[in-house]
Amino acid sequence: MVDYSITYPFTRESAEELREPLLSVVLDLIKAVQETEDGYILVFGRVPQTVQPAAQLMQVERVMNPFMRMSLTVESNEGPIKMEMSGPKGTKEFLYSEYGLKRWVLS
Repeated sequence: MVDYSITYPFTRESAEELREPLLSVVLDLIKAVQETEDGYILVFGRVPQTVQPAAQLMQVERVMNPFMRMSLTVESNEGPIKMEMSGPKGTKEFLYSEYGLKRWVLS
């Protein structure tokens, strides 16, 4: 697995540098996408190696897009790993476009 270590202080410049390669890794791990009222839930399946890049992407997005709300759920008994991303009006459209969710979400 590629190391996308985050060092502190974590600046916008370091977030910009990590974002594209990290986003590429996370998008490749998605198994399904569930639409919510104000965002999406990215479903990664049961692969434990998903947790680290998903959590790191959340740290990057927290700096790059501070308007977003995010949560990472790791289900018990090796259940599915999910990342919920939402926010104020416009966030859903932003995620759809920025993350290229068209391949998972039927409009």
